[in-house]
Amino acid sequence: MKSDGVYFPGLNGIRFFAATIVAVSHVELLKQYHGLPNAYDTPAVYELGRLAVTLFFVLSGYLITFLLLKEKELTKTIAVGAFYMRRVLRIWPLYFLLVALAFFVFPRIGVMQISPLTGQLAGNASFTLPMFLLFLPQLALSMFAPVPFAEPAWSIGVEEQFYLLWPLLLRRFRNFAVVALVVIALILAARYGALAMATANRHDAASATSGLRSCAS
Repeated sequence: MKSDGVYFPGLNGIRFFAATIVAVSHVELLKQYHGLPNAYDTPAVYELGRLAVTLFFVLSGYLITFLLLKEKELTKTIAVGAFYMRRVLRIWPLYFLLVALAFFVFPRIGVMQISPLTGQLAGNASFTLPMFLLFLPQLALSMFAPVPFAEPAWSIGVEEQFYLLWPLLLRRFRNFAVVALVVIALILAARYGALAMATANRHDAASATSGLRSCAS
């Protein structure tokens, strides 16, 4: 079955608006990190950015689930290995390129440095880099200061974890509704726990940045 042949053109408009909102949100966050006037903490930017990312998760989950259930309906099983290979070829090259740039290249370019986050990167790298390599960037973001320019990769980590488990669950269990409800409950609990920790870390980083600028002035 050519699973990737399914295409929903009606989703393109939704993707466009969600991507625009996410881009605006991250621009405002970078302005905040640099101490520039920004609107990141206003509900219109911060909450809409979070909702747009959630919308991307919903769209991705819907499409992947549709493909897997259709495959199971037609073939009576799910070719998990082939599914993994498609995801690896589509996501891993760009993801690992971003991680390499964020950890080893950008910190050495003056214009790409974000104080004090870039200064904290080397001290935390022995913990954060393995988490990024294992597709656990949201865990790194929850426990340590954000990695400049790799912070958005947390959403890729969430999707990779979803891709790892979801086809196995759909192939193993017949009652889709029960599996979906259990997974949704677990994801929501993990998401809001990680989000609370990440928000606290982000505010600590912003406070540290403001403190350094005050001392310098």
